[in-house]
Amino acid sequence: MTQASRIRPVRFRSLLAATALAASLLLASGPAFASVERARAAQQQGDLRGAQIEYRNAVRDNPDSGEIRAALARASLDVGDTDTAEKEARAAIDRGYDRAAGTALLMRAYLARGRFQDLLREFPEPDAQMPPAVAGEIAAGRAMAQIGMDRKEDARASVATAVRLAPQLVEPHLAAFALAVVDRDRAAAEAAVDKALAIDGDNIEALMRKAALQADRREMRPAIETLGKVVSQMPGNVQARVRRGELLFRLGDDAAAKQDVDAALRTAPGSTVAMYLRAMLQGRARDWQGADETLTRIGANITNFPDGLLLLAATKQALGQTAQAEDAARRYVARRPDDVRGAKLLASMDLAAGRADDAAATLDRVARGGTADAESLEMLARAHAAMGRTGAAVAALEKASELAPDNAALKARLAAARMSAGESAKAAEAAEAAMRLDKALEPAMRQILAAAAMSRGDLAEASAELERAGPAARDSEVAGVLDGTIHLVRVDAAGARQRFEAVLAKHPDSIHARLGLARAAAMQGKADEVNTLLGEVLARAPANQEAIARLTAGALSGGPRGDAVRETLLKAQAAKPTEPALARAAAVVLLAHREPAKAAEILDAEPLKAQRNATLLMLLAEARAAEEKWSEAEEASRAALAQEPENVMAQRQLSALLTRRGEKRAAEDLLQRGLTTQPGNAVLQQTLVDLIKQDRGLDAALAQADRLAATPRARPASLSLRGDLLMGEKRFEEAAQAFGAAYEGAPSRDLAMRRANALLALRKPDDAAAALNEWLAKQPDDPVAEAQLAQIDLAQGRTEEAERRLKQVVATAPGDGVSLNNLAWLMQESSDPSTPAGQARLAEARLLAERGYYLNPSAESSDTLGWILARSGKVQEALPLMRQAAAVSAARRRIDPSIFYRLAYTLRAAGEKEEARKVIEPVVATDVAFPEREAATKMLNELRAGG
Repeated sequence: MTQASRIRPVRFRSLLAATALAASLLLASGPAFASVERARAAQQQGDLRGAQIEYRNAVRDNPDSGEIRAALARASLDVGDTDTAEKEARAAIDRGYDRAAGTALLMRAYLARGRFQDLLREFPEPDAQMPPAVAGEIAAGRAMAQIGMDRKEDARASVATAVRLAPQLVEPHLAAFALAVVDRDRAAAEAAVDKALAIDGDNIEALMRKAALQADRREMRPAIETLGKVVSQMPGNVQARVRRGELLFRLGDDAAAKQDVDAALRTAPGSTVAMYLRAMLQGRARDWQGADETLTRIGANITNFPDGLLLLAATKQALGQTAQAEDAARRYVARRPDDVRGAKLLASMDLAAGRADDAAATLDRVARGGTADAESLEMLARAHAAMGRTGAAVAALEKASELAPDNAALKARLAAARMSAGESAKAAEAAEAAMRLDKALEPAMRQILAAAAMSRGDLAEASAELERAGPAARDSEVAGVLDGTIHLVRVDAAGARQRFEAVLAKHPDSIHARLGLARAAAMQGKADEVNTLLGEVLARAPANQEAIARLTAGALSGGPRGDAVRETLLKAQAAKPTEPALARAAAVVLLAHREPAKAAEILDAEPLKAQRNATLLMLLAEARAAEEKWSEAEEASRAALAQEPENVMAQRQLSALLTRRGEKRAAEDLLQRGLTTQPGNAVLQQTLVDLIKQDRGLDAALAQADRLAATPRARPASLSLRGDLLMGEKRFEEAAQAFGAAYEGAPSRDLAMRRANALLALRKPDDAAAALNEWLAKQPDDPVAEAQLAQIDLAQGRTEEAERRLKQVVATAPGDGVSLNNLAWLMQESSDPSTPAGQARLAEARLLAERGYYLNPSAESSDTLGWILARSGKVQEALPLMRQAAAVSAARRRIDPSIFYRLAYTLRAAGEKEEARKVIEPVVATDVAFPEREAATKMLNELRAGG
C-alpha cells in the first residue's frame, strides 16, 4: 500500500473563504465572468472536467484574480489534477487570495499526492507571529501528513495545536476526526465530525465522514440522506455517488442505485469502483451479458475488490463459461477459504461436474471453520450422499437443521437421509417435524413414516401411513414400492409383483421397484429373473449396495446358479471399472473362487487407481498374498496404511505379512505404535496378544493382556483379553474366573455375556443365567442380555420363560429380527391349528415371523415363516420360502435336516409328492440325529407307498 492510499484527501475550505470567493466572482465581468458562470453550470451538471476547463479559460482571461485561481485549484482537486491544484493554489495566495484558505488548498494538493515529508519540511510548525487561522490550517495539514506517516503522537500534538489556534475552522476538526479513526475511538470521531458540521453544515468532507460513520452503524437511510446533501451541492462528486449507490444497493433499491452509478460514470468513465457497482447491479438483475462486459472493462483490477472474483465467477457460470467460472471461483476460495459464499459457488460447480469429493472438501473446510450456513451444509450433505457417505450426509443435515430450525424442506431432507442411513426412529421424528412446519409436505413425509414403520416390521402401521398420505401420494414411486414391499412381506408374491410392475410402468428407471421385483421373483423361485433384474439395477446404479450384496451372496453360495450370478456381477464391474463397490465385490468373489490373479487385475487396473481406497488396497494385498507375491502384497498393504494411518484392519494385515516373513518384532512394534494413538481399540489389542502368543507362548500373551488391562486408556476392550485367550485354549473354568474378576472391577454387558458363554461351555446353564441376571439387575432393559437368557431358557426347555423374555426383547428392540423369529417359532410350536385359540396364536406368530423375515432375511427366518404358513394351510405361499431356506442350507457345509423335512412336508401338502420324496430320501439316509427323524422316516415310507 502506498503512502498516498493510507489516508483519504481532506477538503479544506472555510465558510468565510467560500463566501469571499463567491462574492468576488460575482463582481467579475467580461469573458472571465462568462467562463466562471459556465464552470459553475458544469459543476452543477456533474461535469467536473468541463468545469476545470472553464476555470482555465477564466484564469487566462483574468490571470491576476486570486479568487479565480483558487477556484481552478479547487476544481483541479475535484478531478484529481494535483499538479495544477498545487500550482494554482500558490498563484492564488501570491495574488492576494485569503492566505488561510489558500494554504488549505495547497495542503490538500500535497496530501492528495502523498507528499507528506515535503509538506512537513516546507510547512514547519507555525510560530507565534503567524495569523492563527493560517497557523491552524498548517497545523491541521501537518497532522494529516503525520498520520499518513504513522507518526501518531506527533499528529496528536499537531491536532491539539490546530484546534487551539483555529477552533472556528473545519479543517482542525477533520484532522481530529482522522486521528480518532486511527485510535479506533468512534465516540471521538463522531464528536469531531459533528463539530466540523456545526461550523459548516455543507462541508463536503465532513458530510462524507459523517455518512461513513452512519453506515458503519448500519444507519443506512440517515447515511443516504447525508450523502444526498453532498450530491445536491456537488452532483459530480463520484465518491458520494458511488457510496450512496452502494448503500441503496444494499437496501435493495436498485433503480436509485443505478442512477447514482450512471451519474458517477458520466463524471468519471474510468472509475473502477463505479463500474464494479454497475456490474453488481447487472448481476442482481441477471443481466449477465452486461455484467460480463462491465467486468471486462475493469480487467485485472477486479482482484482489488473483496468480492470481485466471486462476482466474476458467478457471471461466467451464468454465461456457461465453465472453465473461466471455475478459475475465478477457485482463486476466490484460495484467497478467502472461510467465506461461505465462495465455497458454495465453487462446490456447486464441482457437484455439477460430478466432482462430489472436491465439493465436500471445499464445504467441509467452511464447516470446520465455523462459517457454514444452512445452505452450505445442505450442499455438503448432497456431496456426501453422492459418494455414498450416508452417515456424513445425515450429520451435515442435522447441523443445517440446527441453524435453520424452522426450515421445513431441510427437515424433510433430513428425514429422507436418516431413512437411507437406517435410522428409522430419527427419520420418523424429522418427518413429523417437517409436517408440523409445512402441511404441504405431509404426503411425502407420510411415505417416510410408512418406510420407518416397515423398517421395524410394523406392516399395519406402514399400511396406515400410506393411507394417510392420500390418493395422489399413493400413486408415487415411493408409495408404490412400499405397497409392493408390504405385500411381499405378507408373502403375497403375486400381489407384490403386480405393484412393482405398475411402478416400473410409470417409472421405467426405478431402482427400488426393480429390487422389489427381484425379491418377489426370488420368493417365486425365478432365479434367472432375479439375476437379470439385479444386473439391470447395477447398469443404472453401479454402487447400489443391495444389488451388489445379493449378487455377491449368490456368487459365493456355490449353488447351481452361482456361476451365472457371478458372471452378472463381473459384467457389471467391467462396465463400470471405476466404481469401488463393484470392484470390491468382484474381487471378494474371485478370491473366494481362488482366482487371485483376476482379482488383482481388477483392483490394480488403471481406471480404478484414482478411486482406490484403503479397503481396495487391502484386498489387493490379499490377492497378491494368495498369488504368493509377498513383496507386492506388503507394498499394497503399506499403501493402504499410508492412505489411512489409523485403519486398524490395515495395521493387522501388515503385521500378518511381516510375521509371515519372519519379522515378528517389526509386526509387534507396528501394533504397539497403533495402540499409542488408539489404545482402546479391541482389534489391535487382540491382534497383539495373538501375535505374542504365536511368537512367545500363552504365558507371554497373558502377561501382555494383563498389562493392557491395567492401562486405563486401554479399557474397556482390554478387560476381556485374558478370558478370551483362555477360551481359545478351552480352559473354560479359568476363562469364567477371568471374566468374573474383570466384571467385578468394571461391570458391563460384554463381560457378563462372555462369562455366561464360558459357563455354558462348562455346562453350567444355571450359573450362566445367574451371571446375566446379575447384569440385568443393573440394566433391566438390556434386550441383548435378555435375548441370551431366552436362548438359555430354550436350551433348558423353559419355553414359557423364554417366550416371556423374547416378548420383552421385541418390545424394547422392535428391530431385532433374530428375536422376532425366535419368538414366532416358539409360539407356532405351542399352537394347535385345529382349535380357534391355536389358530389365533398361529396368526400372531405369523405377524412376528413376517417382521423377522423382513428385518433379517435368512434360511432360519424363511423356514420359520414358511412353516407357519404351511401349518396354517397356506402351502402355496409357504413353498417358495421353504425352497429358499433349503437352498441356503444346502449351500452351507453343515446342512440342517429339519429344514428339508419341513420342505418335504410342505411339498407333500401341496401335492408335489414326487419332489417331496426326492427331498426327504437323502435326509433319512444320513445318520444325523434331528428331532423330526421319526416323522421323516414315516413320511418317506408313506410317500414310497404312494401316500
